[in-house]
Amino acid sequence: MNILHIISAPASGGAEVYVKDLAKCLASQGHNLHIAFLSNASDVGRDPVYEENFLNDLKSSGVNIYIIGNETRKKPWLGMLRIKRYISDHNIDICHTHLAFGIIFTALSSVPVVYTHHSMEPRWGKLLYQVFNRLVDEYVGISNKCAKALESYTMRNINTIPNAVSEDKFIGYKRIRSPNDIINIVMVGRISEQKDYMNMLIALTLLDEKLKNKLKVRIAGEGAPVLKSQLIGFIENNGMENIVDFVGVKTNIPEFLYQADVFLMSSAWEGLPIALTEAAVSGLPCIVTDVGGCAEVIENSKNGIVVPPKNSKALADAIIHLINQPKLIEEYSRNAIQSSTQYSISKSAKLHLDLYSSILSK
Repeated sequence: MNILHIISAPASGGAEVYVKDLAKCLASQGHNLHIAFLSNASDVGRDPVYEENFLNDLKSSGVNIYIIGNETRKKPWLGMLRIKRYISDHNIDICHTHLAFGIIFTALSSVPVVYTHHSMEPRWGKLLYQVFNRLVDEYVGISNKCAKALESYTMRNINTIPNAVSEDKFIGYKRIRSPNDIINIVMVGRISEQKDYMNMLIALTLLDEKLKNKLKVRIAGEGAPVLKSQLIGFIENNGMENIVDFVGVKTNIPEFLYQADVFLMSSAWEGLPIALTEAAVSGLPCIVTDVGGCAEVIENSKNGIVVPPKNSKALADAIIHLINQPKLIEEYSRNAIQSSTQYSISKSAKLHLDLYSSILSK
């Protein structure tokens, strides 16, 4: 099967990593995979070194790469012409887009189109979703809650295919957590309003000094310099320089997670973050906010605590509850590893192939 995915840029976002792993898995099964990126990393202020490693990983796995061009954001007709030409030149059987621009770009093409919505937010008005309905053959939601939200926007039946991760990346990077005197907490995600790191920082100020001195919080991700400066200012004003550390982009997330005792997520909104599924696969106990499909991961894995978003007191209470019960950390960790196969990229690949085949057989 000749499959074209359309995604935003070769960057460190969850959707991008998921599509990369999915494409590599399908390519290893003998399918011809193509990924068209709307932009280069530099066009959208992302890390060029990460982009180079990202693209080299795809090339070495036999995945074809195409850059549509950042200018098509303002000139969508160029994107339509370029995608039409690419589909024709490469005999594409099915186009799977992970952003709305990709739907628009397929308007002049005749191949079936699948659209995966990676968020809970509608992003577009009802009128535009009616236009999308004429162009999209099948919709996919990355969690049950995301699927229900997308159904309310489109009034169409939605396929649910949960986010997944490559099992191979975690070979040698799984373990049952048994915490020591210092509890290493990690967070993974772009420094943005969505991740609501300030919620986490305020929660830390609510802990007593004895407990704070037992914690180390490391945050992996790139992001807006102004927001990062504000967060660092809060850290300094509250004397938490020895507790919280921004470590930048990590190219080996499984290794980064392996070194930790607890995964923490303080997001204000989500779809189903890849970082959370990676944390579960690695065997990490998790504390997450109840946004998007995050509670579904915790419920399925029985590996953590769910708290309301934008509630620093609830987040602080969850940290206290978990840190004061080392046996609970061990129990959650064991549960996470035992249930990790449900997030296998090979399982996700099969579900996608079944969907593609059902569309092409119509």
